[in-house]
Amino acid sequence: MRTSLVCKQWRCLIQDRQFVRCFHTLHQKLPVLGFFSNSTQIPRFLPTGDPPNCVATEAFSLPDPCWRILGCRHSLVLLVSSGWTKLQVWNPMTGNRQHVPVNPDANSRFGGVPQSNAAVLCAAGHNNGHGACRSCPFTIVWVYTCTGFAYVSIYSSEKGSWQIVVCSPTPSEVDSRPSVLVGNILYWPLKSKYILAFELGTCRLYHIECPPDTHSIYRRNVHIMKAEDGGLGLAALTEFNLCLWAHETDADGVTGWVLKRTILLDAFLTLKVPSLPLTDNHLAVRPPARILGLVEDDDSVFIWTKIGVFAVQLKSMQCKKVLEADVSATLFPYTGFYTTDAVDGHP
Repeated sequence: MRTSLVCKQWRCLIQDRQFVRCFHTLHQKLPVLGFFSNSTQIPRFLPTGDPPNCVATEAFSLPDPCWRILGCRHSLVLLVSSGWTKLQVWNPMTGNRQHVPVNPDANSRFGGVPQSNAAVLCAAGHNNGHGACRSCPFTIVWVYTCTGFAYVSIYSSEKGSWQIVVCSPTPSEVDSRPSVLVGNILYWPLKSKYILAFELGTCRLYHIECPPDTHSIYRRNVHIMKAEDGGLGLAALTEFNLCLWAHETDADGVTGWVLKRTILLDAFLTLKVPSLPLTDNHLAVRPPARILGLVEDDDSVFIWTKIGVFAVQLKSMQCKKVLEADVSATLFPYTGFYTTDAVDGHP
């Protein structure tokens, strides 16, 4: 914002597509512009930062309160209407919205939409999402669980059609939390102690059991993430102890979970937050800290506490309060470089 106000020439330079592409290439980490949420207790989009160093909330306002966020990736936001009658792929940067009907085969097979979740991907291979995906075709991967099986359908915006790809036995239903893309594999949390995995290249669908030490942890405090080596990882939070796990293969070819680190959050957050009642039943308590979300291509984890939401950088162990609001719902971080497009005039 400040740079664009220096003079007209500088403003035109910032809007130039070639400059933006070079800027994206230079800066490997996309900043978090804000958070989407499905909570009705807070605004559906919460920008980070203070004016003028924050995005315009109006550009990120949802089309209708009935739409629910499923995930954000590659500058795109995937929304679903109530009753899963329609999906929408929305790019807040350009204002482009594309409606997608749900797979009719699922409705006819099960007499209605089963327990579902979905993810959106750039179909042009821009895995880092550094701003090159704004006009690219996209793919939606829809997973639904019913009668002990998981099913995957794929929608191509280029073909404009769905294809039922594969099914596999599953130990429980898919969770409502967003997917995590690690390499060419999409992972979804299940409502039990398992993770559902879908390999994009081979269309293989299978499940992975979480580490036994995480089975007794509040399920929404066990989050899928990228490990430090770029493979599959888990972040599990108990009280203020954050355990980081990696799914690795040893020298004998045996694959399993390895505990890599345990971070004592209260050692540097200096928080003494008591547990809060979750319901009227005082035997049930809300954990003193909760993982609300994470950045897929970064090491940032967003932790809820009674005094606010903090972004924790796992490598540097830097901590910053990003939200004052008492947010307990899942957060969907939206990352990107926010620039004004001189072509379509949309921020």
